[in-house]
Amino acid sequence: MSAIAIISTFALSFSTRLALGMPIDWLSWIECTVIPIVIAMPVASYIFHQSELYREASEALAKSHAALRKTHEKLNYATSHDPATGLFNREAFISHLARARRDEDCDTLLLIDADDFTKINDRHGHAKGDEALVRIAKALLYATRPGDVVARTGGTEFGVILGGVDKENAMLRADIIRRQVETIPSMKSGRGSVRATVSIGGAEIRGSADAAESLRQASRCLYEAKLQGKNRVSFSYKSA
Repeated sequence: MSAIAIISTFALSFSTRLALGMPIDWLSWIECTVIPIVIAMPVASYIFHQSELYREASEALAKSHAALRKTHEKLNYATSHDPATGLFNREAFISHLARARRDEDCDTLLLIDADDFTKINDRHGHAKGDEALVRIAKALLYATRPGDVVARTGGTEFGVILGGVDKENAMLRADIIRRQVETIPSMKSGRGSVRATVSIGGAEIRGSADAAESLRQASRCLYEAKLQGKNRVSFSYKSA
C-alpha cells in the first residue's frame, strides 16, 4: 500500500512541477517518499485493525447462528418427541394423521397397546415397566418402514401410520409388529421374568372422515383385540 502511495505521489508531484515549470530537487524526492509513508502507515494499520474486527465479528455471528440453529432443532425435537422412547408424541402423531387423511394414497392407522401393563408395574416395578416400553418402541421401529410414522400416543399406547398400505396388507404388517414384540427377550427382575405383548387395532384412513373418526375406529378395534384374548390384531369390532 505504501509503494502505491509513493508512486502515485511521485507521478502527481512531478507532473505538477513540470507543468508549472518548477524544479525537481532533492527536497522533492524526500517529500514524495516520506509523506506517503507517514500517511499510508496509520491508514494501513487502521484498515487492518478494522478488517480483523470485522472477521472476528463475522466468526462470532456464524457461531451464534449455528448455536441458535441447534437450539431450534433441539426445541423442535423436544416438542414433537416422547422423551422416554424417542418416538413422536401424541401431538405430532395427530398432525401426521391429519396430513395422511388429505393424501390420495390409501393409508392405515394402527393403535397398539401393551397388554397387562398394570400387572407388570405392580409385580416388577415401574423401572422394569419403563424398560419394557422402550423395548416395545424399538420393536415397532424395527418392524416398520422408514417412511411409516411411529409414535407413543399415551402411557402404554402407541400409534403407527402405514403410508400407502390398504387394509389387507396392513393386517399382515400389523401381525408382523405383534410378533416382533412377542419375540422381545424376557426381562429379569427380582420377582421373575417380564414378557411384553401387545394388542393392535387398525382402521383405514379415508379422506372423507376426520382424524378423530379414524382414531375412534382403530380404538374400537383395539378394544375388540383385547376382548378376544390380547396379543392379537383386529380390524373389526362388534357393534354394541
